[in-house]
Amino acid sequence: MSPEASELLLFLDNDEPLYRQKMLVFRALARKMERGVYNPKLAPKAFAALLIAAAKKYLSEFGSPGDRWNVIFPTSARHAAAAACAVEFVEWFEVDYESLKKPPSRSN
Repeated sequence: MSPEASELLLFLDNDEPLYRQKMLVFRALARKMERGVYNPKLAPKAFAALLIAAAKKYLSEFGSPGDRWNVIFPTSARHAAAAACAVEFVEWFEVDYESLKKPPSRSN
């Protein structure tokens, strides 16, 4: 993974509003996984808009006035970051998703 992609992922995980959006994407993909319509080839596309927003926010906080987000974070870096997010989602689903579900109610 390129340094740009790893920097974008670190920023995404450490910025609270972006991290919340990431978790919303995770939960949406988890619902697809439960229904059986999850397509692992399309999963990186689910993170595309989030990564573009993260790149723009990164530049607004740390960039110079003449910097452009699509030059600092080229398409290849964003694609690599999206693929890493998709892999992270699968690991999250296998480990953490079941703990987020509500326990079944007992009827007496």
